[in-house]
Amino acid sequence: MAINKRAMVANQKFIYKKEGEHLSGKLKYFQHRNDRDTHVRQIDEYGNPIRRWIDHGLGSNHRAIAQNCTALATTGLTNDVGARTLVLSPQVEFMQAIPVERRDEIMEELTEATVDKWFEAMNLPTTEYAYVVHKGEVKNERPEEVKQEHREFVHSHVVLAATVPGLMEDRDDYKVYKEQLEQLHQVSAEEMERIWTRELGVERVQELNQDLEELIEQLQAIDEAREQAAVELASPSEPELDELMLELYQSIEMTPPQDLLERVYDTREEEVALDPVAGLRALGFEIADDEIDYLQEMRELGFEIADDPIEQDMNEDILQMARDLGFDIPEDDVELIVEQNFDLLDAYRDLGFVFPEDNVSQTQDMDTILQDLADLGFDIPRDFDIEPAMDDADLDTDIDMTMD
Repeated sequence: MAINKRAMVANQKFIYKKEGEHLSGKLKYFQHRNDRDTHVRQIDEYGNPIRRWIDHGLGSNHRAIAQNCTALATTGLTNDVGARTLVLSPQVEFMQAIPVERRDEIMEELTEATVDKWFEAMNLPTTEYAYVVHKGEVKNERPEEVKQEHREFVHSHVVLAATVPGLMEDRDDYKVYKEQLEQLHQVSAEEMERIWTRELGVERVQELNQDLEELIEQLQAIDEAREQAAVELASPSEPELDELMLELYQSIEMTPPQDLLERVYDTREEEVALDPVAGLRALGFEIADDEIDYLQEMRELGFEIADDPIEQDMNEDILQMARDLGFDIPEDDVELIVEQNFDLLDAYRDLGFVFPEDNVSQTQDMDTILQDLADLGFDIPRDFDIEPAMDDADLDTDIDMTMD
């Protein structure tokens, strides 16, 4: 089984000759750092230089490499090429399978074999080049769903002359287009498969391949799920579209279709049932999003408020009507109790009036009582027909009659 194409990353770029400072900056970075955050020692504990560049004719330090790239750049082009660069990076888990003491040597062998085979595939002599092996830390965090134990990854940076040796002392340009890039990817994967199979065996390479394929499928599934979630989040829901369409019909003063109206009203009723505050807003109440939960606050004060916001609104109207009639109802700690059979005489007794417990007849004493009530401000109609049994008077009838 061929090694997975994702197991080996091989990228190529070029730098124009006029971008000499840019090239020098890259060369210094390759020599002095493994990554942006890690500075690499250049001198060992004995005062000897630590080799960073592996020289194949281009130089062993950043200054010499920069000078040689300028000398071996293309000439006569509108924009002459000063150098080409490669990044060769095996997939993290594949490199982690190699024993730690062998990784530098394996990366060096892979780099040199890839460069030589690439120029061979292009039918060109191998140009002068130099490279460094970097051991950096993985910066890109994998999704939480994907376990990642290994953080270090080993890779190489290769700098190549922009021309190849020609006849006599001449230099020849070489182009890198789609065909040459495909050749680079192919030879790098072939050389990696050869080396890893030699080091680990066929079965272990197949296991690493299978693990990588499963990882790729998992990452793709996560990406697709996130993309779908982002699309759904950015896209309006069907109820939102219905509301938008209803507003559009109203703005152009056209009658909305019946099915649209039914969907909108059904959705609003569902919102009322699920969210009382939303129900109050649907009824026209202006309640800011950052306000306290009025309904819960009233329940905590002792009000018996049903979950149905319409019924709650009616309860509040009853309380306000009672206050308007003169009843002293405090603003908090009130429990609304509605009795179907309300005794008018008991209500007067609760207000402090003294009535005998037996039935009251239409007598001169009762006329006097009614007159006293009228003098106190109660609206007692003069043509009120008092039944023998006032205890059974209906509250609703009394209120209606006194308000006529």
